[in-house]
Amino acid sequence: MSVPVEEARETGDSGAAPAPESSRPRAGGRAVRLHTAALGLWTVFLVAFLLLTGEHWWWRPVELLPPLVFLLVPLVLLALTPLARTARIRLAAAALCCLALGLPLAGLNVHALPGVGGTPAAPPGALRVFSWNTEYWDDDDDPDAFYAYLKAQRADVYLLQEHVSWDLDGHRPVRADHVAELRERLPGFHVVAVGEMLTASRYPIEKWNALDSWPHLSDSRIGMPPDGEFPDYYRYKVLRTDLRIDGRVMTFYNMHVPVQLDVSMDPTSAGFTSFMRAQEVRRQAHYRALERDLTENRLPVVLAGDMNGTSAMGEVRRLGDRLRDALPASDQLHPGSWPASGPALWRLDWAFTSEAVRVHDYRTVDSRGMSDHRAQALTLSASGD
Repeated sequence: MSVPVEEARETGDSGAAPAPESSRPRAGGRAVRLHTAALGLWTVFLVAFLLLTGEHWWWRPVELLPPLVFLLVPLVLLALTPLARTARIRLAAAALCCLALGLPLAGLNVHALPGVGGTPAAPPGALRVFSWNTEYWDDDDDPDAFYAYLKAQRADVYLLQEHVSWDLDGHRPVRADHVAELRERLPGFHVVAVGEMLTASRYPIEKWNALDSWPHLSDSRIGMPPDGEFPDYYRYKVLRTDLRIDGRVMTFYNMHVPVQLDVSMDPTSAGFTSFMRAQEVRRQAHYRALERDLTENRLPVVLAGDMNGTSAMGEVRRLGDRLRDALPASDQLHPGSWPASGPALWRLDWAFTSEAVRVHDYRTVDSRGMSDHRAQALTLSASGD
């Protein structure tokens, strides 16, 4: 049945479906806004991080983020771009830029990927180096198990940190002396120690010295020890030994950079802030002492220890610009060293060499519950060997 024209005009019924309401928001508009805001916030944070890292004590808590965050966040943002249908190409490009900026901070070892890595085999007689933060030596461990663990590494050079005891109630370091005991446990090894740093070598020690950080303190009022007891613990965090190895002299730096903050302290207290400021002054002083010594050193160099710094932190990256990271010789995609008891999300322990040293193998080693740090094991040789 047909509808009269007059009736159709009166009712407005043309037989067509009603048009969508113009006030209805566009599909995906909210997703675009949310995604754009998230990308903007992450970009601002990333740029701020790159500008501030390694320079300011008040930025240190932010630097303690697991470095993998700089990889995972842009990957998540990239994966969500299809939801922002009207701007997915633009947002995907922005996420890729964030990924490109963050990837070098994440600490991944691309040389561990199939077909990417590969180092020359170690020559006969290659040097074995073992570096480890012992977590207050054998204070809470069976001494026999502790020394058996060290001996089992079959290293030629041991770079050991925290050769010290700790007073939990007084929250302070206590001098320890296990040099004679270590010489007895490792017959034929030459052992030197200062402060908390200890180096043991199968090869003769030509000379050794601890790098004095105090002349490099930017503010001696807050960088000096909190009391007069055991000042060497604060003063010396880099122990240099020059070893004569098969007629050639090489330098080994054993390093332990102080922590940025104390997680046992109340973060709202004035003491927490004061401690962070003092630690920053000390950290930078140790790096300055090292940089000065490196500038004057013409020998082949091996540097290893607990840097209390990650791949995202500025001072570690600057050191990597000066020396070569041992990481390419590892088959581990993410060789984290802390915490040893769980997922090691942070690589706080590092090993570097000069151009004259070739690293054939680099790996982290389980510390068997005797330390909160995994150890580092390197096999290396000097160029020309």
